[in-house]
Amino acid sequence: MNKTTKTFTYIIGIVMTVAMVGSLILPMISSQVGLGENYQETTQPTPFPEPTMPPPPDTASIDFDSRYLHRSGLFTIGAPTGWSPATDSNTADELRAGLNNSEAQSVVELRISKNSEGLSDANALSDFLDAAWLGSSWSGYTGWDETSRKIIGDALVQIDFNLRRGRSNLIARQESWIEAGDIYSARVVTAENASQELKFLLRGLADSVELVSDYAAAPYDWDAYFDNLDKHMVRFPSNWAVTDAAEGLPATIQGDSISLVVSTLDVALASEDDAKDWAEDWRADVEARSVAAVEVAGAPGYKVSYRLKTPDGAVESGAMIMLHGTDNRLHVANIRMLDLDDDLLAADPAEYPWLAVLDSFRLLPNLEVSVK
Repeated sequence: MNKTTKTFTYIIGIVMTVAMVGSLILPMISSQVGLGENYQETTQPTPFPEPTMPPPPDTASIDFDSRYLHRSGLFTIGAPTGWSPATDSNTADELRAGLNNSEAQSVVELRISKNSEGLSDANALSDFLDAAWLGSSWSGYTGWDETSRKIIGDALVQIDFNLRRGRSNLIARQESWIEAGDIYSARVVTAENASQELKFLLRGLADSVELVSDYAAAPYDWDAYFDNLDKHMVRFPSNWAVTDAAEGLPATIQGDSISLVVSTLDVALASEDDAKDWAEDWRADVEARSVAAVEVAGAPGYKVSYRLKTPDGAVESGAMIMLHGTDNRLHVANIRMLDLDDDLLAADPAEYPWLAVLDSFRLLPNLEVSVK
């Protein structure tokens, strides 16, 4: 009897164990029925956190009193408080200046483009600002969409955009107009929660543009060196380079076998003979060739051409322009060419186009630049 009871107990235990294991395994098997041999368990991706938008900038703390000079020397714009230079370029057809505030995810930008098609009204300008032009101008962004466009009056084209950069959503507005024969486009980008601040920044930027009138009709694709202390500027081809400069000290600019030095000296010249003598005293082995009195934008002075023999026997030809400033100092731009023996004041400008660099030398006592 005891043996029978014990056997029966074993059988019941085995049945219950099988039932419990089956209750765990069968659902797993049934859930995979029909999936085949290629079934793989999928892992749910971890969701990315949404980017945090910065708070809109406080417009009460922003002004456009600081001035930023474009590398071409052709214009300045007001730099809003908290924005720093980011992009600065010039080609034969377009000037571009941009300032950035990374904390506010904001960019302000001005473009001045040659009006090569002779556009004369806002409707023609709107047609010019087509998808190809806009797409090129937004090439630094992940994506863009034009959300609205309108013509204001007879002169202004206003375009709104949604932008994407990475995972950030941004908004932008551009205003374009024709002025002095060129096409101006002022543009502001901000985080999508700063629409009112965008309008404030755009108005301040557009109203702050000032051309440097001394260089009207000057080539776009030349760079400029401006000494903010001595208040003189010279423009030069963009493939030349400033190799040594500090405000209030001589600046050296180098081209291909060409050297340009700009300086200010406590010297007064009363005549052409004085100018010629000063040029010959500038350094040893200088022979002045020609001299002429000049007046440039109201500043009187002289031009002198010279021949220079170097210690190793090579010959250089050079020319200086010397202008008397309102600071009672002599401002000098001195350019010379290696392995050349010619009177540069008598030379054909077409033969030596780089001599136009001397003609670009200006005294600009009223130009204030506070952002570099």
